[in-house]
Amino acid sequence: MLIFGHHLIKTESFALFTDKIHKNKINFIKTYDESLIKLLQKSEEKWAICVRQKDELFLANALGADFILLDDESLASFASKAAEFYLFDSKILLILNELKELEKAFVLGVDGVILKDFLG
Repeated sequence: MLIFGHHLIKTESFALFTDKIHKNKINFIKTYDESLIKLLQKSEEKWAICVRQKDELFLANALGADFILLDDESLASFASKAAEFYLFDSKILLILNELKELEKAFVLGVDGVILKDFLG
């Protein structure tokens, strides 16, 4: 399980992308926005997207997102099954308020978790 945000686990940082690529960080966008996705696709940096709907989930993977972030448990469960069935390249991360909820991520079958505070 991938764990982003624990102070003892060394991971890449996430940075909110608005219009300027952050070098050596995982650029993330909070909503599905095709104009921002185009810019991220042109960069050589890793990127992530928060999705709110099933269609956005499939599109995010097809468009090359390295990470798909979800805070809805029902959608996260659906995403983990879709990712396994369709062999997604994107990693599915559940957004958590605290790391005391790791078992929930395991039960949902996601690739990992990210602390909400780690996203800034």
